[in-house]
Amino acid sequence: MKLVVALLVLSLTVSVCEKNKLSPRITGGYRAKAYTIIYLVGIVYAKSPLSSLKFGAGTIISNQWILTVKDVLVFKYIEAHFGSKRAFWGYDILRIYRENFYFHYDKDHIIALIKCPYQKFDRRVSRVRVPAYDSRFDRYVGNMTMVCGWGTEKRKVRLPTWMRCIEVEVMTNTECAKYYTPLKWYEMCTSGEGFKGVCEGDMGGAVVTMGPNPTFIGVIWLMPSNCSIAYPSVHIRVSDHIKWIKYVSGVGF
Repeated sequence: MKLVVALLVLSLTVSVCEKNKLSPRITGGYRAKAYTIIYLVGIVYAKSPLSSLKFGAGTIISNQWILTVKDVLVFKYIEAHFGSKRAFWGYDILRIYRENFYFHYDKDHIIALIKCPYQKFDRRVSRVRVPAYDSRFDRYVGNMTMVCGWGTEKRKVRLPTWMRCIEVEVMTNTECAKYYTPLKWYEMCTSGEGFKGVCEGDMGGAVVTMGPNPTFIGVIWLMPSNCSIAYPSVHIRVSDHIKWIKYVSGVGF
């Protein structure tokens, strides 16, 4: 059965310099190896069965909890695609309804949690760890991170047939503010050097540190309005929300 995909051009309103408006790219990346990025979940959502499909992502932090952003949880339910090489082609597909969506008590915060039926971890599906409570003040500046997703490389084109990844460095908010201002205290930027960044369909995915103990430090949120320019990408810093994540899901500390 063929799936007809109508991409939505995501537009988010934020206070930024007029020339550098943001809206939620994996661009400039490489194809992910099979069974390596097994903590990502493809999220498909639509207003109704006859509406255009929209795409985002979430990150598995435990057997029953997914961390994402509220922008992908705007309708009655989502389809969560686990163990997927494509955002809409998971080996396990679950329909999860609004009563299982959890939003931050402060409406200005974009972060959100999804409670799903218990998932047994295997070579196709597993979690990534969140920051420890003691590291909640760590800004991770200078850390190299891996950012993966199923989003487009350019605006208004088809989704790729396979997950793609980039390796980018966390930059200071002071440096990032030269491109976008003002930034909120819980936002985190990764460098756009080498024309690498995030695009349509990547929103809600994960920014994960590289090394022996990978840690989920950022939720993909915003990107430059032109995916192919070398501007930073903006994310929600996970460590700034670790108390709320623990309170709602029990994950962490």
